[in-house]
Amino acid sequence: MLDDRFDELKGLNVSKKSALASLQGEFENLNSQQGKKLAQLKNVHADAAKGWEWLQENQDQFEKEVFGPPMLTCSITDQKYSDQVQALLNQDDFVCFICQTPGDHKKLSSQFYGQMGIAVSIRTCSTEFSSFRSPLSRDQLREFGLDAYAINFLEGPEPVLAMLCGEKKLHLSAVAQQDINNTQYEKLMAFERIPNWSAGKRMYRVIRRREYGPSATSTSTRTIMPGRFWTDQPVDDSERVDLERRMQEIRQELEALKQEGSEIREKRKGLEDREEEVRAEIDTLKQQKNELQKAATYYATLGDKIPIVKGQLEDAQKSISETRIRISESSVRSDELVLERARAVLQHKELLCGMRDSHQALLDAQIRLIEARSDVKALEVRNEEIRQRLEDEKTQIQTARTDADRLKAEAAIARDVVSEAVAENPDQLPYLNELAAGKTVEELDNEIGAENSKLDYVHAVDPAVLRQFQKRAQEIQNLTQQREELTARFDSLSHKIDELRQKWEPRVDALITKINDAFAYNFEQINCAGQVDIYKDEEDFEQWAIEIKVKFRQNETLQQLNQHRQSGGERAVSTIFYLMALQSMAQAPFRVVDEINQGMDPRNERMVHERMVEIACREHTSQYFLITPKLLTGLRYDERMRVLCIASGEHMPPEGRKLDFGKLVSIRRAIGAAA
Repeated sequence: MLDDRFDELKGLNVSKKSALASLQGEFENLNSQQGKKLAQLKNVHADAAKGWEWLQENQDQFEKEVFGPPMLTCSITDQKYSDQVQALLNQDDFVCFICQTPGDHKKLSSQFYGQMGIAVSIRTCSTEFSSFRSPLSRDQLREFGLDAYAINFLEGPEPVLAMLCGEKKLHLSAVAQQDINNTQYEKLMAFERIPNWSAGKRMYRVIRRREYGPSATSTSTRTIMPGRFWTDQPVDDSERVDLERRMQEIRQELEALKQEGSEIREKRKGLEDREEEVRAEIDTLKQQKNELQKAATYYATLGDKIPIVKGQLEDAQKSISETRIRISESSVRSDELVLERARAVLQHKELLCGMRDSHQALLDAQIRLIEARSDVKALEVRNEEIRQRLEDEKTQIQTARTDADRLKAEAAIARDVVSEAVAENPDQLPYLNELAAGKTVEELDNEIGAENSKLDYVHAVDPAVLRQFQKRAQEIQNLTQQREELTARFDSLSHKIDELRQKWEPRVDALITKINDAFAYNFEQINCAGQVDIYKDEEDFEQWAIEIKVKFRQNETLQQLNQHRQSGGERAVSTIFYLMALQSMAQAPFRVVDEINQGMDPRNERMVHERMVEIACREHTSQYFLITPKLLTGLRYDERMRVLCIASGEHMPPEGRKLDFGKLVSIRRAIGAAA
């Protein structure tokens, strides 16, 4: 039994060491860049990671090279544009496999889907990368507020880049660090060869419907989220910690196997020693048996020696009993020693844990010492800067004191000059002080120069100048009178404007309040918020305007409705709700709404359709015409509604009466019932 257990422990030890070596290899791979990317791929798409590992070992089975996921084979050349470039791609674009021939595609699909049973995306691209041309140069792109095309910031195998251009049009999609302004947006909408672009924190996607004319365009925008791939961020430490934990568990299991093996060796050694003792005892008993047989023979022949032999026999039996007792005591002592050794091993294990904790504490202390020394150096540098600033401040104080002494001396000289000037007329000093109050020396010098110039002109006055002065005085008087008349007229007109404004402005405010109540109620029905206000300019009535503010998310405030802050679907929702709010304000026999649901997401389209049905199907309301190329399934309808399907085009049958929609619906219902 012990030998079988010992062989079993040897097999377990070999398998555990192999598993430990494999885990150590995975742990070392985490430190390499490729290993980090592969670890991230396992977290994002485990099936794609399995397919990549198989492809690396079986690349020779294909006609041409098969490329793995772009997140492994490609990289960003400028990390500043990483988020903008990744916003143009979906997750499948990062984890797909790229083949260059249909045969390789078929073979890889059979391997992945049929034999391995993993769900991954496989694409085929046989177009040369050089065939994808961008319509504009980078200098021309800057006129639109864009820095470059997305493909300019990617590097990797050409077939992979060609696939991204063919599938996602990265050679036509542009990126920029800053958001574009209104002028640049209008230029991009007029230039039809850039369908997508990422600028700043938003991504724009333009959909053009040429069958409806050049103006049939819709734009959707969304916020750019931080990219998950092609970054320099370190790999998640959870996998590293998990590998360390698994390696530690295997080491503990190896230690336990080693300990159990040592115990088995000790037991085998004890049993071998015990076997030798038993054999020695058997030999002794055989020898005693021979002697007893000799004694019996001798007893038979010599009856007189029987008592003597009996005594010797009793002594031998007593010796055997004592020997057996000593053997039993030795066995008990051996078991006690084994237990003591086991306790010593457990104590040794506990001491090892303590030593490991102490070593970890030592490492923590050393790290804190390094940080403290770094802080000391930083504080010394900072203290040196403060000391230098203190010296500069002392120098400035000394300079200020020197300037103060100089100014005091100049003030004393000026005081003496003033004293000499007013010595003959002391009463003139308050007047001079009043003239100089609040003025600098330079201003006083300028005034003195101006007065001296006036004195020069007083000496000789030209009669023509005097006549010109009188003429100008008369003109000033006439203009003053005209100004007073215009001021009186302006006051009168302002008073009339205020009177008229008091009549119509309350009605406008009441009308806007009524529109706002209806607009806000419509938004409350979809768990959003909306508000309609009027902007009033105090100087120009032409600047008055209607302001619409909306809020579609819980964590934001009311924002003014424009083409930059809200997406196309959100603007469409706000527009139709505003028209609904005007329902009772403007009477009309019918209203037409053309493709209002284009650009909306399914949630907004369902909410808007339900509100339109609720409002349009009330009693005494205008007739609504909703024109749209498509509608969602499962929408709400009313008995007062009528659905008209218009069929036209080159594929229509010659006789239009043969296209009976009612009959087609009946056939479809019959097929559904049969299924």
